Amino acid sequence: MQQLGARDFIYALAAHALLFGLLAVSVHFGSVTDQAAPGTEKAVQAVAVEDIPPRDEPDNTAEEEAKAQAQAEAEAKAEAEAAEQARREAQAAEQARREAEAAEQAEREAAEQARLEAQAQAQREAEAAEQARREAEAAEQARREAEAAERARREAEAAEQARREAEAAEQARREAAQLAERVAEARGTFDGAIRQKIERAWNRPASVPSGLSCIVAVRLGPGGSVLSAQVVQSSGNTAFDQSAERAVFRADPLPMPDEAALAAPYRQGVELVFNPDE
Repeated sequence: MQQLGARDFIYALAAHALLFGLLAVSVHFGSVTDQAAPGTEKAVQAVAVEDIPPRDEPDNTAEEEAKAQAQAEAEAKAEAEAAEQARREAQAAEQARREAEAAEQAEREAAEQARLEAQAQAQREAEAAEQARREAEAAEQARREAEAAERARREAEAAEQARREAEAAEQARREAAQLAERVAEARGTFDGAIRQKIERAWNRPASVPSGLSCIVAVRLGPGGSVLSAQVVQSSGNTAFDQSAERAVFRADPLPMPDEAALAAPYRQGVELVFNPDE
């Protein structure tokens, strides 16, 4: 829109200059036609005047010539002014054209600069987006690696925990087996000692036949003190069963291991086979 306005302004100035030129030519033409050639209307009028007999009038030739001279000078001045005006307008039009061309050039340069800047900005934005994408990929890769490392760590810890638990279980099993073996050895030793002491404390009833046996459940306290004694499998002879229970209490305290692990079964209660005749 600015370029079109500048051209219109140049065309207007040129048209104005042309108009002034035509006006100057018209004025000059008018002054020239006053001296008409023979055969024209003005020439006829001049001839008619010459045919009139001269009258005694004052000679105004010098005055008319002065007027004509002044008119000619005025016309020449007008022509010169018109020409100067046309020259100035032409100069102004040329100046306006040059300014319009300079403005158009500046606009083209500004548009090119804006295009280059926009291209550079787009390039920077594309590079920034690519950098952001790469950083996001690197962060995602680091996250996956961290998760994998954490899973591996947890799995290793779980495997180590399982190994330790298996070792602990195996150790407990071995210890339990060892304890069971020691308890069995202790029971073999102390059960016989307890049974012998109870049999030595037994008073055989006169009506009890030979060959009887029963099972007595005995629970001992600290130091082998008898807490309870009860026949859990009868011999079939009440007198024999009751005599066995009394023999347990008379044998108090009974032999018992000092070690707590070995003494635990006797605290919980053990069943002893009472058969004094064997």
